[in-house]
Amino acid sequence: MKPPSPHSLRSLAMACAALLGGTLLAMSAHAADAAHGGMKVAGQVSVVSDYIWRGFSQTWGKPALQASVTADHASGAYASFFASNISAQYVPNGSLETDLSLGYKASLKGVELDLGGVYAYYPGANFNKASFTPAFDDADPRTLELFASATVAGINLRAAYIPGAFFGWNVNNSGVNGVFNAEQPQAGLSGDSKGAVNIEGSYTLALKQGWSLQTTIGRQRVPHSRDVNWNYGRVGVTGELGGGWSAGLAASFTSNPKAFRNYGSLTNNGQHISPGKRTAILSLSKTM
Repeated sequence: MKPPSPHSLRSLAMACAALLGGTLLAMSAHAADAAHGGMKVAGQVSVVSDYIWRGFSQTWGKPALQASVTADHASGAYASFFASNISAQYVPNGSLETDLSLGYKASLKGVELDLGGVYAYYPGANFNKASFTPAFDDADPRTLELFASATVAGINLRAAYIPGAFFGWNVNNSGVNGVFNAEQPQAGLSGDSKGAVNIEGSYTLALKQGWSLQTTIGRQRVPHSRDVNWNYGRVGVTGELGGGWSAGLAASFTSNPKAFRNYGSLTNNGQHISPGKRTAILSLSKTM
């Protein structure tokens, strides 16, 4: 199977992100009117040097263009949409990630509570489109994650649960002696990946003149797996530049489980990386 060219993937992702950026501009123009109806709408467009999710690069170490829209209602209900380019070398036949979040926020005796879910969808992505012979079985990486979090004095604790398969993983495409075989042939799944759990803690410290320090630590557990579960962390600073612009610099790291060391591309082009290696991330964002 011939994989999509990197140029076509970049073009698709850039086009989608540009469309989302235009949508953000239109929505932000009506944000003031929406606020009068109990609804506040805000958007953001960002460029990051690497799209890191829980310590792992989703763009094969390359930059990403990202956009998001969030609508908050006075009742505490909210909805948000996020989009970013990704790499087909990590997500089979994927070039775009879209996340839809729905939730409810409330305050209880000084503690900010947040309950909701995130639905991640990757248009066109499927493990049966990875460039391997024999081909993997049909497995769509779309995933629903449910979460609950509590925040007080800048400290946030978050727990999340995935009732279905973990981003399409199963013993066919991610079992032992499967894709996780670069340095540890026995790494992978021995059963289904349903019921993955994530625990995360973060702390935000406000600094002077619109700058803040953020730290995050977390643990991701995938059921019926070996040498796959990992710990991760992130430390960074973000600052306001004026006019809705902000910049950030962060360092990301993981426990670098054996399954992801020298990980082979799902386009089967002979390339290998360690997506959980220590990484520095630069970001530039525009809020509207």
